Amino acid sequence: MADSEDASNLRVAYEQLCNSYRAIDDFRAKLLGFLPLVTGGGVILLASQALKANQFLLPAGLFGFAVTVGLLAYELFGIKKCHALLLAGEDLERQMGLPVGEKGKGPAGQFVRRPPHLLRIVNEPFAAAAIYPAVMAVWIYLAFFFEYRDTGKIVSLIVFFGGFVGILAYDLFLKRSGGSAGPGG
Repeated sequence: MADSEDASNLRVAYEQLCNSYRAIDDFRAKLLGFLPLVTGGGVILLASQALKANQFLLPAGLFGFAVTVGLLAYELFGIKKCHALLLAGEDLERQMGLPVGEKGKGPAGQFVRRPPHLLRIVNEPFAAAAIYPAVMAVWIYLAFFFEYRDTGKIVSLIVFFGGFVGILAYDLFLKRSGGSAGPGG
């Protein structure tokens, strides 16, 4: 009786874990698609009004940058949560004794058999590393556009490349510090 109850509890925990992972992954994907769209619209609107209202570009650019940094912080926490859920999913799949997958490579669950990253680097955190720093760089460039255009170019490039490398380093840190959870969060 206890084995049957344990198996049932594992199954319930696994279903909840799968639902949590899908919900976080879905929200992150929507945000990654929405952020550049809103930023592009905002920049086009501000640029079209720039000659009339150039005094608003600095505060608008800094506000857009700050909001993007906040969303990035939320994304990084989402990456961390997904990483933890991947590890927990792998553990549950092993405990549940799922049937052996193709070519005898272990359980056939969605966490243990998660596809590897593309070209050794492309995964969900890679997408975040490309999008968030690009959006932050655009907002910084907009903020500096009229008064400090050359400085804005340099700072924007630093923000983009620093953010890109920083996010990829964070993903690598999670992989190395927390088990085998596969390609990022």
